[in-house]
Amino acid sequence: FGDDYRGHTSCITEAEKYEGITANKKSNNNKKRNPQQEWMDIIQYCCTTTSSPKSLQHHLRTLSSSDNIPRKEKQFHNFIKNSLKLYDAQTISQLWTIFHTERQKRLAEKKKKLDEEKQLAAAKTKGQTKGTQNSTKVGNDDSSDSDSDSEKKQQQQRQQQQQQQQQQQQQAPTLDTKRVLKEAKRTLKKAPNRSMKVKALRKTLMKNMELHKSLKKQLKRVLANEEGMKKTKLVVDGKIIALAS
Repeated sequence: FGDDYRGHTSCITEAEKYEGITANKKSNNNKKRNPQQEWMDIIQYCCTTTSSPKSLQHHLRTLSSSDNIPRKEKQFHNFIKNSLKLYDAQTISQLWTIFHTERQKRLAEKKKKLDEEKQLAAAKTKGQTKGTQNSTKVGNDDSSDSDSDSEKKQQQQRQQQQQQQQQQQQQAPTLDTKRVLKEAKRTLKKAPNRSMKVKALRKTLMKNMELHKSLKKQLKRVLANEEGMKKTKLVVDGKIIALAS
């Protein structure tokens, strides 16, 4: 009871249950790390190296000593509520964002490395094939080789640009629309006449929710969506946004 659950947070496999030590040796010999192990590495890394707000540091220190933390967002929220006795949805979302962003960054780096290895292998194979063909050719092969090298460089540059665009898309954080509208209603309730200028509300939400600057455009689109606002009793009248009575 109490905090005893922390000593029993890792599960055994069926092989470990019935084969015992033999199964453990097999798993130790397998050098490939499973997704949960990689996820826990990310948790440990973020808990010890991430520059986070002071309000999150205590929770990060607590998580650094926990095991078997879920990799999916919904299960993560439930785990935090049960293990840390933390029920503030905004704080939990901030913790999730720290870990999720680091995971996306590592996945992008891993993909980039694999793509580069494939490109090098393909270029090496192509170069060997070209060398064999060149040994049987005479005449003006030098000019055709230069053209081929130029095309190869252009192709590699295009691939690198595509990879960079994919990385930027993967690393870009996303905005929780429901949480934004909920916070907007809470803010307008405290405002004079239950209304504010759209720009002022946007700045207030960015500050109170500790949103990243990259989310500013997404937030602007959410507050400009009049149809979506009506469903939550928020009314936009020109540059003014108000809470409907």
